Amino acid sequence: METISRPRPPLMIGTMLKFTIKWIAYILVVFSLTVVEINDVACAHDSNFAIDETDGTLQTSELIRKYGYPIENHEVTTSDGYILSLIRIPSQRQSKKDSCPMLLVHGFAASSADFLLIGPNNSIAYLLADNGYDVWLVDLRGNRYSRRHQYLHSESKEYWDFSWHEIGYYDVPATIDRILELTHCKRLYYIGVSQGATVFFVMVTTQPEYNGKVARMYALSTSLYMQFIRSPIFRWVAENASVLKAFLDKVGIWRLFPDNSAHYNIQKILCPRHKKRTICARLLELLYGPNPRGTDKLAQYVYAGHNPSEISTKQVLHFAQLNRAERFQQFDYGHDKDNLIHYGSPTPPVYNLTLATVPVVIYYGLNDWLIHPRNVIRLKNELVNLVSINAVEDPDFNHLDFVLAKQVRSLVYEKILKDLEQLEAQ
Repeated sequence: METISRPRPPLMIGTMLKFTIKWIAYILVVFSLTVVEINDVACAHDSNFAIDETDGTLQTSELIRKYGYPIENHEVTTSDGYILSLIRIPSQRQSKKDSCPMLLVHGFAASSADFLLIGPNNSIAYLLADNGYDVWLVDLRGNRYSRRHQYLHSESKEYWDFSWHEIGYYDVPATIDRILELTHCKRLYYIGVSQGATVFFVMVTTQPEYNGKVARMYALSTSLYMQFIRSPIFRWVAENASVLKAFLDKVGIWRLFPDNSAHYNIQKILCPRHKKRTICARLLELLYGPNPRGTDKLAQYVYAGHNPSEISTKQVLHFAQLNRAERFQQFDYGHDKDNLIHYGSPTPPVYNLTLATVPVVIYYGLNDWLIHPRNVIRLKNELVNLVSINAVEDPDFNHLDFVLAKQVRSLVYEKILKDLEQLEAQ
């Protein structure tokens, strides 16, 4: 029996062709960079930090123990059933016993390790602990340390049906409540990097009562508005996010960057430390922005042993939507009828930033290829309780530099410590 094939609609063919051509172009760019890498001159380098290669193979708790800090392991269960890892580096100073606890919240496709990667005397978690603060590190749903649920299997589609909205609405409030319960404090300090700042503003605009539970919020490269993006990688993702998400859903992929113990070993082959500039470093520059003078090669190498950490495809799409929508809004389900079901409106609700009454301190990079300074200024103009806004003094400071830069301690962390000291003196 002869099978009659039906021609595909021209629009579908055009969309698929455009998507395929862009994928081929992207692969060619990566291949060309790899070819250039082969001809790079080998170069040994030293590190500014007291760390070593094995740090890339250790988990967060192992890093803390390795460098001689005390540690407590806790858990947080959200109201929608996700079980999160929560680590404490308790205060060792009697003089700081009455200080507010300090919650550090990691960024997109990252983990609590980001606050430890450049080692003692440099990473913000260690610096805060050295200064007597009670430090708490949370791992948000889906990443390598928080992939459990009360009744959903972590491989299921239902488990990964979340964006960063759910992280802000469920994970962060539950974490704050758990810390305040364990410490018997009324408020805490909050430091959020990138998505860690985004989810904070989700929380305080959707559940304004949490404004009263945070004494001060430090937003490092906060990603609320995402126009004027300079990263060609993220621009491509933003332009093709809907088609990419539909394709991944079709083939049954609801998460990206699954944790793989072989990842670090693969990097050792593809991006050896003795190379002056590797394909790994070049890709990070294309994503976050270049800062060759400010980048510590060993720290960047160790970073790849921890990142990227697992995320949902819905998180990626939600950030891409911010770029296209040009406003800070909830997830767009793509069709008026679907948005009507979820929101009672054909368009997603905007997060009302006038409800964010927590005192906020902002730091941003002038060479951040994901968060343009113009977006930060827009945010500044919408916050009702802005304490200060600070451009990092290094003009080449990029998005990733907030956790890895050679001078991040003097450029950012020491300023936060000074602000905390002045705040507590009052």
